[in-house]
Amino acid sequence: MPKKIFEEIEIKPGVVLKNRIMMAPMTIQAAYFDGTATKEMIDYYAHRSGEAGAIIVESSFVEDKGRGFAGALGNNKDSQVKELRKLANAIKEKGSKAILQIYHAGRMAAPELNGGAAPISASPVAALRPEAVTPRQMMPVDIDKMIHNFADATRRAIEAGFDGVEIHGANTYLIQQFYSPHSNRREDKWGGSREARAKFPEAVMKAVQEEAMKQQAANFIVGYRFSPEEIEEPGIRFEDTMYLLNRLAKLKPDYFHVSMGSWNRTSIINKEDSQPLLEKYIEQQSDELAQIALIGVGGIGQRSDAEAVLDAGYDLVAVGKAFLVEPNWVEKVKWNEAIKDFADINEQNQLQIPEPLWDVMDFMIKDVKAEEEKYEQLKELQHAKITFNPGTYEASVEGHDGNDIGMKVTFSDTKILAIELDDQEQLDAIGTSVFKRLPEEIIAGQTLQVDVISGATVTSKSLIDGVADAVEKANGNSEALRVRSKEVVQWESTEGKQLF
Repeated sequence: MPKKIFEEIEIKPGVVLKNRIMMAPMTIQAAYFDGTATKEMIDYYAHRSGEAGAIIVESSFVEDKGRGFAGALGNNKDSQVKELRKLANAIKEKGSKAILQIYHAGRMAAPELNGGAAPISASPVAALRPEAVTPRQMMPVDIDKMIHNFADATRRAIEAGFDGVEIHGANTYLIQQFYSPHSNRREDKWGGSREARAKFPEAVMKAVQEEAMKQQAANFIVGYRFSPEEIEEPGIRFEDTMYLLNRLAKLKPDYFHVSMGSWNRTSIINKEDSQPLLEKYIEQQSDELAQIALIGVGGIGQRSDAEAVLDAGYDLVAVGKAFLVEPNWVEKVKWNEAIKDFADINEQNQLQIPEPLWDVMDFMIKDVKAEEEKYEQLKELQHAKITFNPGTYEASVEGHDGNDIGMKVTFSDTKILAIELDDQEQLDAIGTSVFKRLPEEIIAGQTLQVDVISGATVTSKSLIDGVADAVEKANGNSEALRVRSKEVVQWESTEGKQLF
């Protein structure tokens, strides 16, 4: 039976989400230096809550030296519960379930963010990142304490009123580091074989679930996020991931949440493998794993995207960037409205986006007014009447050998009539590609908006710039010629064979 976006889903016995939409966890870097939630962080989440089935709050570190970035949210001491409760209530009062992601950055915890402390990990192997610090290997007692830290963070989440936690086993953080053969070179019970490397994520999940039972939170949601592959060598491959998930499925978590940039992604390891990872997941899942909800994420902007995710086989849809620019994403989608993919430069306060997040999402921000003005200017240029002082004007082009080639451009009062180049040797070398085709295309279309020749980009651009110089000498408008629409021209070789 086809899954529908706006239908309820029972994520665990007795726990129902009102629809299949979740807001994905996204780091907004707006917490206080000690990890305490700020008012602007609470306002940001409240503004996006209400219509989605659940809001997954960004990763909160479970140990004081486990920050992976500035402004990270903390869940490592009881004094943070008060503000965490405000955060959970702000989400729940609007009508969405509140889920808190818990993590430790491991070797990705930069010393400058953690009081100068060296990072820790399964083994003393630095990440494959510029200026990565070699971490200190965790002793068995450290591992036991870390597992307890995740349980303690779960207790705080329950005390704060969250409906669940998401164990962050993805994005190269500590839990993934223990499972990865790149970062885990241990020879004790926590490392070595794939089976041994899986013990830490398994132990964390058990501790989290046991803490929920201890707190008598029967309806508390426990999810797990994973990255399906990693590029390191040796590293986690998809078959390794499926082994881990099938093993964790025996513990009956409430959902698994894949971490990918595109919900329909194929392998990042084998570029020739065109089969989506989701299909591999379905093929390789155990009976226990098949019973656990799977969340798809990545590249979901419109309603049609969300529908495609569910049709492909995912059970829930996690929406990320679209929630940044459209806090009412769910309501808009419900009424089949198109979702914009950018924020206006003047909308920061309206969108209630904290300054640190606004600074890193510049690729999603547009100055709409300036672009409208630019568009109007472009239209004027495209329709501008262009005239020249008739005659022949000299310019130059950089040849493929780096030397300048003389060029003469002849104009009537309204047209470019001829473009002639002096160096016959270079003309013979790449004449058809650049020195023949481009002049003919410029003259045919009376435009400088022509395609550069692949393999001769520098020479192509230099020829176009040279003609533009001649246009200016003839008192023409080279800017208008650069934006004038080009005609579609089919070119033929000297043998009469079509080239383009």
